Amino acid sequence: MFGHLKPGDKVTRMLAGTIPVELTVNLVKNGLIVAGGLWTFDAETGAEIDEGLNWGPPPLSTGSFLKPETTK
Repeated sequence: MFGHLKPGDKVTRMLAGTIPVELTVNLVKNGLIVAGGLWTFDAETGAEIDEGLNWGPPPLSTGSFLKPETTK
């Protein structure tokens, strides 16, 4: 779903599903998107990946995700 993104693109991260945060994509590689220099997302689902919090795409849960309709 987010495989079309490239470095420099703007994306909206939905923190806790309610707080929009605009980020710039830094890297897209091996099915991962790094944005804002700090956050990693699954390129297929947009789910934030954070091993310390055990966040990731299904079957894991996540606390933030990329919002498809506002991804530019």
